[in-house]
Amino acid sequence: MGRRFSSILPVVEWLPRYDTSWLRLDVVAGITVAASVIPEGLAYASLANLPPETGLYAGLMAVIAYFFLGTSRQVIMGPTSALAILLASSVGAVAGGTTASYASLVIVTTILVGVFAVIAWAFRLGFLVHFISGSVLTGFSAGAALYIMSTQFNKLFGIESNTSGTFFGQTFFGRIWDTGTHLAQTNPETLAVGGVGIVLLVLGERYVPRAPNALVVVVLSIVLVSVTNLQARGVDIVGSIPSGLPSLTVPTIPGISTVSSLVPVAGALFLLSYVEGISAIETFARRHDYRTDANQELLADGVANLAAGFGGGFVVGGSMSRSALNDAVGAKTQLTNAVVALVLVVVLLFLTDVFTLLPETILAAIVIVAVTGLIDTSAIRQLYRVSTGEFSIAMSALLGVLTVGLLWGVFVGVVLSLLVSISRVSRPSTHELGRIAGTDHFVSLDSYPAATTITDVFVYRVDAELFYANADRVRADILDRLAKRDSDVELVVFDLASSPTVDFGAAQMLAELQQKLESRGVDLRFAGADAEVVQMFETTGLAAKVGDTKPEKPVEDVIDRWRAERSS
Repeated sequence: MGRRFSSILPVVEWLPRYDTSWLRLDVVAGITVAASVIPEGLAYASLANLPPETGLYAGLMAVIAYFFLGTSRQVIMGPTSALAILLASSVGAVAGGTTASYASLVIVTTILVGVFAVIAWAFRLGFLVHFISGSVLTGFSAGAALYIMSTQFNKLFGIESNTSGTFFGQTFFGRIWDTGTHLAQTNPETLAVGGVGIVLLVLGERYVPRAPNALVVVVLSIVLVSVTNLQARGVDIVGSIPSGLPSLTVPTIPGISTVSSLVPVAGALFLLSYVEGISAIETFARRHDYRTDANQELLADGVANLAAGFGGGFVVGGSMSRSALNDAVGAKTQLTNAVVALVLVVVLLFLTDVFTLLPETILAAIVIVAVTGLIDTSAIRQLYRVSTGEFSIAMSALLGVLTVGLLWGVFVGVVLSLLVSISRVSRPSTHELGRIAGTDHFVSLDSYPAATTITDVFVYRVDAELFYANADRVRADILDRLAKRDSDVELVVFDLASSPTVDFGAAQMLAELQQKLESRGVDLRFAGADAEVVQMFETTGLAAKVGDTKPEKPVEDVIDRWRAERSS
């Protein structure tokens, strides 16, 4: 029971073993990260078309949940740009422009995301994230960055946005068209403040990456607005932010039709939230050589979103940028999340008035600079050089986001990933094997051309599990290779050392192959089979037809036994 409890609450396991020498590093990292969480929380709330305090609420609830439930020592959970814009574009369409309805539906959607994650944890579905290929994520992230940037141009230029009447609608191309056709309405002061903000943020990231650059720019802009008349000249500001901690928020449950419209939205947000988080989690776990738990992260993600929803926030996930900052300043454990939470509590109780004069264009600048990190140009160039197929997949994901938006872009990415996975498992790598001279070892002739074949024996291997989707292809490949052999083959040895499982469909294929080979006077034997595979052969009757199949029997032994049977 105690072990089960500690597995659900990792804090019970790591906190009693906490090394006090790490405390200073964790505290400094927590304060530094909080200085980034505050302006980004405000910016992402604006991106989600929500009041600024909701970004702080979401950040607070997320780090508290992750402190207790997370398995990564460096990851910081909270609002992210991609989640915020996906939430705004998708839930906004369901709400139909009603502000009160939109705010309530955001909470319902956030809670649904949490429910989906907890259900996925209960069914131990953490492995599913590995079916989303890296090339798809590369293209999707780049497309998401460009899409998010386009949503901030109206705030950066100080113009009214109206993409509903454009041919492309509320897509990347629609927003670019809308901005280009309304440039004459640009507010010079707004653009100047936002432009300077972008320059300062870029210079800060380049020369002092560990400094709280976003917070510095926010403070400077507030001071600027307070000593000038920029507000009177059309520079929009955030306005009043209520002080106090988040209270329990129970949303009004919408009708069945509305909930059914929110389910695919919540599903896409859940996928994006978990993929963003697990990508950061695995990155830092590999960097610092420790293990994490993909299924436990589903629970952490679920509880964080449930807490954010009931706490008046919005959808949260693991942030790569804030986690990277946390790692760069030396964080050692999840205690950093608790420090971030304490700083946010102080800000919400005593310092919200400070941000009243924050220009909206600075929030746009923070978003634009933050999402540039999502565009991995080196990875895109590498895909182009190494694999045109993978590059095409990445570009398809990118264009999917730009043309149909983030919601369907997520599903485009998932479908592409599944198609890639299905294609790979249905087209496994196959090899004819030869023996290394003077040994009993059989290796691929493709890799070792010097290996020799046996005149009357054909040895074959598939570097994949055998199941219904690739069975027919494997059967055809064996027969094609046999047809190309110059000598008369009397024995086919199927080496199953690289095929740890064989399902019923594949077993049926092998039985049909055995009959076809037998009609040609060719015997079929199996080598290197796992115990479960042998059991499958015995259950289907295939083992009796091919002789005595033993678990893990090497190729050489199979050939020797066959020759002994022939000579007896």
